[in-house]
Amino acid sequence: MAITFAPLRRYMKDNGISYYFLSNQGIDNRTLHRIRHDEPVTTVTLNKLCVILGVCPEQLIEFKAEEVKIP
Repeated sequence: MAITFAPLRRYMKDNGISYYFLSNQGIDNRTLHRIRHDEPVTTVTLNKLCVILGVCPEQLIEFKAEEVKIP
């Protein structure tokens, strides 16, 4: 995975924010599943998370370069 939501999960843990809270704020359960498993979400969803939590995108996601394998 090149993009990880580890910073978001860390932020949630450190601030006592649950997935249930995010669900009640309008984040779909399928989207929450995607976040838990570092699967892609839309920029609209990323924007919603930033607004709900009052943070910038770089506080929620992290880019990890992958090794490129050339055949």
